[in-house]
Amino acid sequence: MDQTGTNTQVRQKRTVLVVEDNEMNRELLCALLADDYTVLEAENGLVGLKQLNAHSGEIALIMLDVYMPECDGFEFLTRKREDPRFDTIPVIMMTASSTVDDEIRCLELGASDFITKPYNAEVMKNRMKGLIRLRESSAMLGQLEIDALTGLLSKEFFYHELEQALREDPDGRYDLVCSDVENFRAMNDRYGTEHCDRFLRALSEDYTRRLPGLLFGGRIGADVFAFLLPHMEDASETRLAPGGQDGRFGRFVVKTGLYADIDHSLAAAAICDRATLAISKIKKAFGSNFARYDDEMRADQLRSHQIEQTMEAALAERQFVVYYQPKHDLHTGLTGGAEALVRWISPEMGFVSPGRFIPLFERNGFITNLDFYIWEEVCRELRRCLDEGLPVVPVSVNVSRRDFESPELSRSIAELADRYGLDHALLHIELTESMYSDNPAQIAETLEALHADGFFIELDDFGAGYSSLTSLNTLTLDVMKIDMSLIRQATATNDYSILRFATLLADGMRLKTVVEGVETAEQVAALKVLGCDYIQGYFFSKPLPVQEYEEYLKAHCGAEVKA
Repeated sequence: MDQTGTNTQVRQKRTVLVVEDNEMNRELLCALLADDYTVLEAENGLVGLKQLNAHSGEIALIMLDVYMPECDGFEFLTRKREDPRFDTIPVIMMTASSTVDDEIRCLELGASDFITKPYNAEVMKNRMKGLIRLRESSAMLGQLEIDALTGLLSKEFFYHELEQALREDPDGRYDLVCSDVENFRAMNDRYGTEHCDRFLRALSEDYTRRLPGLLFGGRIGADVFAFLLPHMEDASETRLAPGGQDGRFGRFVVKTGLYADIDHSLAAAAICDRATLAISKIKKAFGSNFARYDDEMRADQLRSHQIEQTMEAALAERQFVVYYQPKHDLHTGLTGGAEALVRWISPEMGFVSPGRFIPLFERNGFITNLDFYIWEEVCRELRRCLDEGLPVVPVSVNVSRRDFESPELSRSIAELADRYGLDHALLHIELTESMYSDNPAQIAETLEALHADGFFIELDDFGAGYSSLTSLNTLTLDVMKIDMSLIRQATATNDYSILRFATLLADGMRLKTVVEGVETAEQVAALKVLGCDYIQGYFFSKPLPVQEYEEYLKAHCGAEVKA
């Protein structure tokens, strides 16, 4: 209340995220904006992405530096674009460079505007106000619109109607059904936008016809629909998943997720997240097209959140440790190598399975930090063993698909090995075959550079799922690692013909072979007959902590490897 006793409204400040690695520039910019905005700060792109994830519903605009360490502006925009929650948040790029190429690239990645340093404060503030006003006006219009393509509600209006329905019937029981088209972007590339639009219209009509008691539905993503239904005790895939298409559209795979008996206290976006979380559990699972959200998924979500909250501290506190699994040379009978495997022993969570944290780190990008840590731990151990005259064998270290996003990967690994004075042949770079489809040209170029620098390249998981002979013919390789599924299949059927073919293929391409998952003397004998070079598995040794590994090498290693 002012001095005259009249009520006045206090305008709530909008929130702006400033991502700038130069501390002085960041402080000056924040001070400049502080009177008009609530300002969140981030010293690099990775911190900025965390701020964006934590405050996505509040942030009205992002001020983003182009060139920063760890995660630059280009990568920030790329990752922002992958999450539909952040689609409409405008971004103003900031840089001391005024090159046209930088500006074009930023705009192609979704930036809204581009300003060069030093800033004209008044011009910058007016551009910010204009972009925020445009976004808010668009959001208001969106709330009034029906999705023109499908006739379903727009995302914003669906959320509004969902929350209103739950408020008006606080004791009512409702279910939410979400659908997602698998690999929709690839289908768009294959069939074209017009064809895929027709498919989406037919799909929305199919759901609308078949969903019992449908109240309303919305299009909440490019290929994601959501539908509100009265609660059903007998909900099933037969009743909720779409029927078969009539062949007009090709082979589209549609996944359906159900969040039954909605929690009324949740926001609409969180309700939809639970149904889409169920879908995420069956992504790329052949034949599994329907899933329910349940308490285990919620617990899994909370565990993932706990992992993400503690991962940086865990790395700083060296909670991640390297285990080594020996590789047995079938020709000499001695240990001829080892694979470095990461283990996480957390004071709060205990032993955290790699199957839990590695896929999560690959999604959020933290895997690159972990990989570099593991590479350095292996280099440190090799250097110590050489200095102390302990037996040494080559160690293979995994690289993630995220690592290949850096054009400096080969140089970084070489510099690390050189810093510890290691022969590059002691480090084997191990990649999975499935990575090759992501960016084949860049991966092939990076591997060629590593190989030319003396590193050995191992192709992991050959024979797991779909194996492309093209990757063998295109990539610079030294070793083919044959997936454990092939030895298990051969043992179960007493038919080693596929293993024989893989071995002959490797031999014809002058590649050494390593067979994983060897557990019995019978398997060892069969692999010797086939002419395999190395075996890895519990028959000889499980993965060992460093001290046990060193003792194992003393007992099983051949001639000492010279530095």
